[in-house]
Amino acid sequence: MSTWAENRRADKVVAAEQRRADQALLFEQRRADQEAAAKLAEARKNAARARRAALWTALTVWLRTHTLDLLFVPVIVVPAVLAWTAMAEYGREVFGPVGTLLPLFSEGAMWTFAFAVPMAQRAGRSAGWLHLGTWVFAAVAAVLNYVHGSTVAHGVVMALVSVGGVIVHQLVTASPARKRRTRAERDARRLDRQAARRVLAVRRAALDQAVAELSADGTATLVHRPGLVAYRRRWGRAHLVPTTVPGLPVADSDDDWTDEISEYLTALPSPRSGDERNGRNGSGSAETPPVEITDKVATYAAKVRAAIDAKQLPARPSQTQVRTFLRIRAAVAVEVHRALFPTDTDPGDDDPRQAVTA
Repeated sequence: MSTWAENRRADKVVAAEQRRADQALLFEQRRADQEAAAKLAEARKNAARARRAALWTALTVWLRTHTLDLLFVPVIVVPAVLAWTAMAEYGREVFGPVGTLLPLFSEGAMWTFAFAVPMAQRAGRSAGWLHLGTWVFAAVAAVLNYVHGSTVAHGVVMALVSVGGVIVHQLVTASPARKRRTRAERDARRLDRQAARRVLAVRRAALDQAVAELSADGTATLVHRPGLVAYRRRWGRAHLVPTTVPGLPVADSDDDWTDEISEYLTALPSPRSGDERNGRNGSGSAETPPVEITDKVATYAAKVRAAIDAKQLPARPSQTQVRTFLRIRAAVAVEVHRALFPTDTDPGDDDPRQAVTA
């Protein structure tokens, strides 16, 4: 009996302790839930506060950026509203109740093109036709509003009000402001454009003077003569002439001739005996060209050869023609002519003896 009572009492104690443990666990769980809910609510408040701050910052930045645009809003909106209502009334008079849709054509088309212009510019697309559409429908709206006016004065006022808003809008938005270029930048761009036009003119002239290489299958390839050229216009027609630039080598196409003439001049004996001249002047005196003349002969001979190839000189020019073309002294022209035509026994219209001794 006592054992059963003790066991019962022990069971009650255990049950009470279990209830207390359960209550403590439930309390801890509720407290944890409350803390989690409080943290979640705080996080939501912080997120909402951050969103409001970001929105306010973005709005502030937008207002600062578009302050100038906002100043033009009344100037744009007020004329648009006035013209829209006037066209709606005029459309009702002309077409009846359905005429209230007239502003969708007269004003709506104009403003649609006007808004499309800056959108196309921001997207990097061409806006030329959009500009044209804006001004065409602006003219249409102006004419309709002018016709609507009961008098000439009213018509003029209504026409100006109709297109005033879109004109302001285009002036503000259609041409985005760009950083003004400095004087040096403008000069550089101008020189670049002039250089581009010059290059294009030279290429066109080279195309006119190009020859064609015809292959066996009938295809043709244009062949240009490389080298330094000068652009000239004669009788309204452009052409290219070979030229030289101080400090630069002679045109590449003449290099072979220059080397050949230089080798020939090197192989010639320095003194020219009187026997070689006896057949021409009967004199026994020896003649040696000056060193400065010998140094220039190769370059001058290359220029003459280029002129012959370009048909500026005949195939075998005389010494006078060579001297006139190169604008050199007669003594130098004699040596250039002798280097080009070593086997030529006929000096043409010049006397070598007189040219050398001059």
